[in-house]
Amino acid sequence: MKIQLKNMGMLDEAEFEVGDITLICGENNTGKTYATYSLYGYLDFLSSELKGIFFYTITDHLNEIEMEDCCIKIPNNILQEFCKNITDRVKNTYKEKLSEVLAGSDHDFEHSLIEDTKLRSSMKQINTNDKINTEYLTNTLQNNKFFELVEITESYIKLDYNKGKKHIEDKGMNSEFKKLHFMIVFLMSLYPKYPKAFILSAERTGASMFQKELDVNKNEIVDEISKAKSGDIEQAVLGILTKRYSRYPKPVKDNIYFIRELEDIAKEISFIQKGVKENSNAKGLYQKILDLLFDIVGGKYIVSQGSVEFAPGAKKRITKGKFSIQRASSSVRSLLMLNYYILHKAQQGDILMIDEPELNLHPKNQIRLARLFALLANAGIKIFITTHSDYIVRELSNCIMLSNLTDQAIQKLKNRGYLKEYKLNSDKIKAYVAKNIKGKNTLENVKITKEQGIFMETFDEAIESQNGNQGLIFEEIYRKQDGK
Repeated sequence: MKIQLKNMGMLDEAEFEVGDITLICGENNTGKTYATYSLYGYLDFLSSELKGIFFYTITDHLNEIEMEDCCIKIPNNILQEFCKNITDRVKNTYKEKLSEVLAGSDHDFEHSLIEDTKLRSSMKQINTNDKINTEYLTNTLQNNKFFELVEITESYIKLDYNKGKKHIEDKGMNSEFKKLHFMIVFLMSLYPKYPKAFILSAERTGASMFQKELDVNKNEIVDEISKAKSGDIEQAVLGILTKRYSRYPKPVKDNIYFIRELEDIAKEISFIQKGVKENSNAKGLYQKILDLLFDIVGGKYIVSQGSVEFAPGAKKRITKGKFSIQRASSSVRSLLMLNYYILHKAQQGDILMIDEPELNLHPKNQIRLARLFALLANAGIKIFITTHSDYIVRELSNCIMLSNLTDQAIQKLKNRGYLKEYKLNSDKIKAYVAKNIKGKNTLENVKITKEQGIFMETFDEAIESQNGNQGLIFEEIYRKQDGK
């Protein structure tokens, strides 16, 4: 999946590819967070609003699509028009959402652009040289659980939905809505699959503190409702919410909402926990994820009646004193959402996005976190991070270089904390450095090799400068001691 961005806040232009692990480094104010938030907003937008875009695209041509019982016949020219227009429609509709995603005005993003090469490429494969690519369609639509591809001619494509008939009948649709539903199911099967995104913003530590402040808003809403006329109640409430939250980027708002729903989230189970309980083939890998997560967090979170507490050292039973999240350390607050995501929300195919994962963490925990990312990536969760941590980058490099060693050789490094499960494939890791080039903030590709890992040089100047300064200071100390 390749994404191109232009004029996204402080990021002037960038192109990046999402890998199993994607990391962006660079100095402050070079646009790293804008790249992360833009991608998160786009993936969330596709997840929540894609069917709506299909709906409005289809309704323009619904009369031209024939339906008999559970079969539909789609003219090729209608499908071609869809393929030509859908990419721009998705791009332009998301652009209208940027002020909400990035917390600005529409004016701030009137020259912004996001280009999804994965989507454009898929649509071009269907409609090749202004002709429907029958071979591609046949391969794409075979073994679909909702319909069968009956026929493709030079003028139409015919689909039979009898295998999914019970799903349609249960909805109690009239003929027009049934046709519309058939078309949406068909188009969704052509659309490329994208990961479900979960994000931890750099403001996550504060988000865990907002819960009581947000509860106060109930009184504010009740007060405004009492003042409003009966016909203006909805606008009064929307006005409060808009005023209260419009200043936050969407990732920050979503983090706040996640915290508020922790009591319900704690009742769910991730594929990782489920795999351990059901003794799946990957149980060993999943258990290592849980063990390492506990080593990083260092205790257990407890959610009840709208409050969050932390018990240091506890795994299952609470053996020590509990602290409210407001009294706990900043690292405990920083790791709260990561802990609940891994234990209760994570599903294979997700993308976990973290802005500054090193936030409030000791270097030892930063190294552990890099190893956790390697385990999660190998379990099927994509990782996307922006970081200032040389420890995280170096440890990911080490995990890449582990792939040069046999499992027996890695066993000899066990006393250093390494496991064969930490191995990373260099071809599936993407790294970029955000920098200002000729007055424009952009992303520059960073070299990665199996033998030497990630060539991230953005930290080198500061490290070398500090080492040099230390050497000069030592020289002056020794010169003074020698009386020279």
